Amino acid sequence: MHAERPGWRCLLVAVAIPVLLPLLVAPGGHAGSHVPAALSPRAKPAVHSPIRHIPQVRRLFPAFPAFDEGDNRRTFVDRARPYLDDPLTMYYVSQALEECYAWGGFPDDDDAYAGVNVVSHIDLQQAKRSWASEALAAPCRGLERQSIDPREILALLENAARHGEPHARAHMLIFRDVAAPKSDAIQDLPDLLATGDPQVVRDVGAFLTRGEVSLSYGGQEVEAPVAAIAWELAACDLGYPCGPMSRLVLTVCAYRGYCDDYLYDNAIAHDEGAERMGQAQRLRLDLVHALRRQDWGWLGLAG
Repeated sequence: MHAERPGWRCLLVAVAIPVLLPLLVAPGGHAGSHVPAALSPRAKPAVHSPIRHIPQVRRLFPAFPAFDEGDNRRTFVDRARPYLDDPLTMYYVSQALEECYAWGGFPDDDDAYAGVNVVSHIDLQQAKRSWASEALAAPCRGLERQSIDPREILALLENAARHGEPHARAHMLIFRDVAAPKSDAIQDLPDLLATGDPQVVRDVGAFLTRGEVSLSYGGQEVEAPVAAIAWELAACDLGYPCGPMSRLVLTVCAYRGYCDDYLYDNAIAHDEGAERMGQAQRLRLDLVHALRRQDWGWLGLAG
């Protein structure tokens, strides 16, 4: 049984996967200590050159506040520059760049965006999709795709993860080779999930289900596509933005044309079918319960 989810939903988990994966597997492609010179306080935005490795953080700076979904990413990145000694800020900046690499401008000949082209005749559905696409791109004005070096995204993630930042550690799991065994990472997952952070939960769930046929929860086998949906919805229950005007809902509208649903689970139900969504909704409740009581055995992460 094929366990991979439809391609358009890959963007909803890690928007830069197609770009960052080659950097991890290509000879000499490891980001190492490459940290974006474009983000240093005195650098010009167009300059891309390595700078020295970030030293071990001693918490001299407070963590820079996370951005809201509608905040301008260019403004956020500029304001975050003085705080890049902080691992959490490294992660936040990497996510701002990652989002804008996906949404900060659309080449006319890019097949990935074929469904969101503006049409000349009046078409309400197409107008909704175009509006959703523009709403996704709007926070990236001033931080367009061509100004972003993907190596910078990966370098920030790697440095933050190296310093133990849980969001970055969880997000780096997404970029592991799908054929690599998960056993060497399992021991780290309880600590990550114990944070209760919805973004961490979402990334860990995507890592666990990616490339699998089925998984066991509480002794019951569950098909991996069902589990993948359930982990996403569990993250929604724990606080991940999944409601009206969230980036998830806007993405489903822009990519799939499901623009009349205001909750993420309702929107994706169009592609998943009633039986699969019913199974995912039931598992969703069990996952949230297990995560809140930190029942790693039920989740298959103990021992």
